[in-house]
Amino acid sequence: MGIRIRPAEVVVPDDEPFQNDLLDRKESAELLTQLVDGIDGPCVLIIDAPWGAGKTTFLKMWSQHLRNKEFPVVEFNAWETDYAEDPFVALVSELDEGLESVNDAEIKKKIKDTTKAAIQVALRAIPGIIRIATAGVLDVQPLIEKEAGNLLASYAENRLSRYKVSEESIKVFRKKLQEMASSLAQSTKHPLMVVIDELDRCRPSYAIALIEVAKHLFEADYVVFVLAVNRTQLAHSIRALYGNEFDATGYLRRFFDIDFRLPEPNRTRFIQGLLNRIQIEHGCDLLKEFFGGSSDLSLRHFGQLIHRFGLAAASLRNARPAFQRVGGEVIEVALIIRTIDADLYRKFVRGDLFDKDLVDAIYERVSIRDERFDAAIVVAAREIASQKRNVEYDQQAKSPLIDWYQEQASVYGERVVDSVRDYEDGSPFPFIEGFGFLDAVRRIELFDSMTKRP
Repeated sequence: MGIRIRPAEVVVPDDEPFQNDLLDRKESAELLTQLVDGIDGPCVLIIDAPWGAGKTTFLKMWSQHLRNKEFPVVEFNAWETDYAEDPFVALVSELDEGLESVNDAEIKKKIKDTTKAAIQVALRAIPGIIRIATAGVLDVQPLIEKEAGNLLASYAENRLSRYKVSEESIKVFRKKLQEMASSLAQSTKHPLMVVIDELDRCRPSYAIALIEVAKHLFEADYVVFVLAVNRTQLAHSIRALYGNEFDATGYLRRFFDIDFRLPEPNRTRFIQGLLNRIQIEHGCDLLKEFFGGSSDLSLRHFGQLIHRFGLAAASLRNARPAFQRVGGEVIEVALIIRTIDADLYRKFVRGDLFDKDLVDAIYERVSIRDERFDAAIVVAAREIASQKRNVEYDQQAKSPLIDWYQEQASVYGERVVDSVRDYEDGSPFPFIEGFGFLDAVRRIELFDSMTKRP
């Protein structure tokens, strides 16, 4: 069986949503379920995690978990409606569609009544009026004055006459929403969950508008909004809109009732799970050793890293019998350097960096040392130097790293020297058979250019 080139999508089985959970997030989902099930009043809950930390997968699994507990759940992908001028209509439309499965005739009528009331809001209330009508809780007087000034200048008295009508339509919508949510809660014994994902990918203005709509226009008992966000990035977006001096942290605090940060996953387990998905169940010890602990890499970057490994490994799997033994390790070494510092990687590949300088720089960024990694760097450096001189692989080529380890006379240094001998003198090793570090580099870069996304 070969290596799977395209990693399988995370499957969320209806009956066991956390079956394919690589991040140990089931406990978080169960905790949050107990929390929201005890909430009667309106609530906006944020799931805070950095970009690429698995928020989308968590929301999919948790949403199914909630459905299994008979919660009414509406999922809304903010990115898919980012083109819209205002998110209100898109959100109402998704609410109507997401509750189609409700069988109770009375509740279905209340859902339709809520939708009709929302249409009146959309027809009568331009975004500026909505902002003014709901901004009282924000205590952002300069912002209100700016909006009011723009409104007066742009629309004059004929638009101001519509304000009361718009305000009334908003009140009617909130009343209908409250009646619908109360009936749902009475029927299901759970609050209505509105789960919003992909907020991080939206235009800053749209993301902020969506949060404002969720907080002010959809505020009703038994309605819980769940927003997946990177809170730090969101604060930057707010400052980009309202100015660098704007108190973005205080502004957000007024919107969010509960702030839950997803816990850091076990990265070694996550990496192995990614490898399993491309049908590599064993090996890759160097990748797990270098990146399984603390790392600045996002989980999404891990996915890209393992994808590159899978492509390169698939192209070389049957190239040489020796690949089965250590070829994957050569690819790992190249990817580790490339991932930790792309500039050093390029200098090393060009032959402009000694092996010791590279190793020293790498170990400044990670908290482990590995003799197999050091030895592979020595052999790779000799291969690069030999190619620059257009000669056969030279086992006696200068190696400042080997010289340094021999001077230290340490047990670790002796293991590095022994590993270099194993690589160079041991029977089938890819460098000797013509598949080496530079070949792995060429393939990694080829596949990277073929799979880059705009």
